[in-house]
Amino acid sequence: MRELLYQLLTDWGLLFRPYIRDIALAMVATCLVVFGDDINRFIRRQINSLHFIWRTTIFILVCAFGYGAITIFLTPVVAGLLVRLTNIELPWVCLAIFIALGMLAQRKRQV
Repeated sequence: MRELLYQLLTDWGLLFRPYIRDIALAMVATCLVVFGDDINRFIRRQINSLHFIWRTTIFILVCAFGYGAITIFLTPVVAGLLVRLTNIELPWVCLAIFIALGMLAQRKRQV
């Protein structure tokens, strides 16, 4: 019975392996959605004293290129961390991360 359970858990982890990069992208994108308001609020405080044109330009650059750059650079980092997990750990860690992000979103009243 123990071997059967171990094999089922290992096979479940193998199903996740081909999609690690997609899972990492979903994690990074979800973090940006959950923490986007906080990031925007921080940036708004930093540039509040600037002229309207500069504030608008900086905000556009941050939203258009900043979030894109964060996504492009963090996704491989997260994927690299996920690759290191065993087939048994991978599904559980992914599930735990998404549950934690969902709880954060709920706490921030985004759900």
